[in-house]
Amino acid sequence: MSNTRDDRRWRRRFGLLWAGGALSGLGSMTLTLAVPLLALHQSGSPALAGWIAAAGMVPRTLLYVPVGAVVDRHDPRSVMIASQCVRLASVALLIGPVLVLDAPVALLAAAATVHGVCAALHATAATAAVPRLVPRDHLPTAAARNEARTHATQMTGRPLGGALFGLGQGLPAVFDAVVSAVGLCLVARLPRLRTPSADGGSAPRRGWAATLCRDLSAGLTRVRRDRFLLLATSVCACTNALFQTVWLVIIVTATEQGLSAFLLGAVLAATGAGGLLGSLTSPRLVRRLRPGTVVTLCLWAWVVVTAPLALAEWAGPGHLAVILPLTWGGIGFVGAHMNVTVTTYHTTRVPTELLGRVTGTVRLVTNGALPVGVLCGGHVLESVGVQATAVSVTALILLLAVPLTLARAAVWDPPAPRPAPPPGTATPPPTAGRRRASSGSAGRRRPGLSSSGRG
Repeated sequence: MSNTRDDRRWRRRFGLLWAGGALSGLGSMTLTLAVPLLALHQSGSPALAGWIAAAGMVPRTLLYVPVGAVVDRHDPRSVMIASQCVRLASVALLIGPVLVLDAPVALLAAAATVHGVCAALHATAATAAVPRLVPRDHLPTAAARNEARTHATQMTGRPLGGALFGLGQGLPAVFDAVVSAVGLCLVARLPRLRTPSADGGSAPRRGWAATLCRDLSAGLTRVRRDRFLLLATSVCACTNALFQTVWLVIIVTATEQGLSAFLLGAVLAATGAGGLLGSLTSPRLVRRLRPGTVVTLCLWAWVVVTAPLALAEWAGPGHLAVILPLTWGGIGFVGAHMNVTVTTYHTTRVPTELLGRVTGTVRLVTNGALPVGVLCGGHVLESVGVQATAVSVTALILLLAVPLTLARAAVWDPPAPRPAPPPGTATPPPTAGRRRASSGSAGRRRPGLSSSGRG
């Protein structure tokens, strides 16, 4: 009976966390699209609109590691509540005056910056909260549901933002304020999730500067020392950059072949549909296979789905309507398996007091590769053309897949995690263990005793 009650309790709490994250992500996607549009409409300057869009992206990317340190030092629930409150204030104090009082458009840059940092805080805190609410056996399913939520908000947030802006310039801001307020109420119903850092008591004695440096470097140190995390993060960063080039190839190919704007929008939405489908099928694969095996399979799958893109330049509009969605949707489908694998590894192998900083470090590296991929991909496309660029992308993914396949799994695939002891189980002191061992057969050792730390 108690097990059933505990099961219902964690599922209800995770449902609140999931719904709060969904509303936060939906509001972010909506407002992220609407703020540059509002700046363009108010100023008539595309350059200013571009700078305001960058103001929402660049600070968030650069601050992922400090954001992780903040999450590790504080209760994730409190961080999520504070971030939603600041978001509400930014809509009222920064976007509202531009809409109502004809205030300077520069306020929108400040709003985009504040909104981006708050979104990063909320997302990192929500990730750190998952292992504190969900039993370990259910973490792959939780990671898959969060991945599905991400793709669903991407699919719906941008079209919704455009539609609301078409109805009224202030509607996206009002919508973001409403969903932020509802998400705030949902997160407020969660219990406190604070798990004090093991070294938290000694931090004040070292001074704030030493504490800050140690906090910022802890996530990087953990990633650098964990072979799987280091390689998986490197693979994700490389493929993220390459997929920005694929995005450019799709845009250029569709434009040159005269694909309609509606079909182009459907093609670009395919990654969200593929990611949503992949997040539903990934938990079973993640439970059955080792993390390194899943990463290697994902690389080979990406080779398969990107290879047809080299033929897109010779295909007619009818074939493009098949090749491009399959490629872009396939990238999203496989990427969902990769994301669920890495997220599950984080939540099961990384200590909870380091989870925020490790997550921030990984996101800094993988998201920082996105603008690099766009810039490099644009120059490569201009230099060698569409077909050679598409072939290069597939070849580079192949160069990542081959050495990981040839390497022995033990070289970089982590061992299975040791089962956690039941709550309330105390480890006997070494003297007790030796006394107990000596009271039995003198020449006999119980298998596994030394590995469990009790002998």
